[in-house]
Amino acid sequence: MPKQGFFIIALFFSSIHLLAQNTGGNATYNFLTLPYSSKASSLGGMNISAMGNDLGLAMFNPSLLDSSMEGNLHLSIRPYYANIQQYDFSGANYWAKKKWVIGWGVHYMDYGVIKMTDAAGNEMGNFRPNDYMAQVSLSTYYIKNVQLGATLKWIQSKYGMYSSNAVAIDVALRYNSSNELNQASILLSNLGGQLKSYTNKEDLPFNLIAGWSIKLEKAPIQFSLTAQRISVWNNSYYDINFANQEGNKAPSSMQNLFNHLIIGAEIFMGSQVDLNFGYNFIRRFDLNVQNQQNWFNGLSAGLGLQLSRTKIQYGNAFFQRNLYHHFSVFYSLKNK
Repeated sequence: MPKQGFFIIALFFSSIHLLAQNTGGNATYNFLTLPYSSKASSLGGMNISAMGNDLGLAMFNPSLLDSSMEGNLHLSIRPYYANIQQYDFSGANYWAKKKWVIGWGVHYMDYGVIKMTDAAGNEMGNFRPNDYMAQVSLSTYYIKNVQLGATLKWIQSKYGMYSSNAVAIDVALRYNSSNELNQASILLSNLGGQLKSYTNKEDLPFNLIAGWSIKLEKAPIQFSLTAQRISVWNNSYYDINFANQEGNKAPSSMQNLFNHLIIGAEIFMGSQVDLNFGYNFIRRFDLNVQNQQNWFNGLSAGLGLQLSRTKIQYGNAFFQRNLYHHFSVFYSLKNK
């Protein structure tokens, strides 16, 4: 089978399964939609087209895997309230004979220790709920400037005596211009289904995403535009009863359009330091509350510091008055 055969088969089955996907937002395993690295958090929560050998972004979009990531390791930690922790660990290797880049990783959510009680409130011990996803990715060039990528995922959730699991694939394509100043990607994410459910089978959080990034030729700045959930027009949650009670209006056609978009910008201060900024339109729309100070909802920022073999990244995002932090460390096993 040609080296592109795997991707053609994956894309074929993805296209068939796409017709059966529920894009209305009622999906399970929504932890898969969280950013896997601090760079993604700082760029608005999602970016599939940024130029640079960032293994954290490649964990989400397999077509970003590049041979320059050979021997790279990535670890991210994102703490939430109530002792909830998110962990991401990934690595990449290059198979020179086949010209394949192979990535692997784990996306893990730990919800801490929770007391288990019966219907009357009697304590019956503790349990530790968690979600995790293990993945293997493969990327290769199809033709000049066009990279194909695919990811196979095993997804597991455990909440005490209840558990479920699923299998999913991602399929992606990336185009990089010859002058390396433009890059575009398209990603079909979380195509698959549950093997075991809690009660009735639920849909996975399918997402059709497109992204474009451009570097300025004479300035150290890169801009990105990401469009998510393209397959559904109304991308926001709107409860008409709650909205009428609170005096909120339904999103306009223009608001629906912008609710698909995420804007990102990177400023490179020399070869060692980069500053990152993002704005997520739907995050601001969903979090804004009337008659309250909404502060910087939708905004995010971060920075990266490149050392000899190590890169340290930090990202944050605003949610009402709360600021969530995200930390990432990259290490190269090879001296490049």
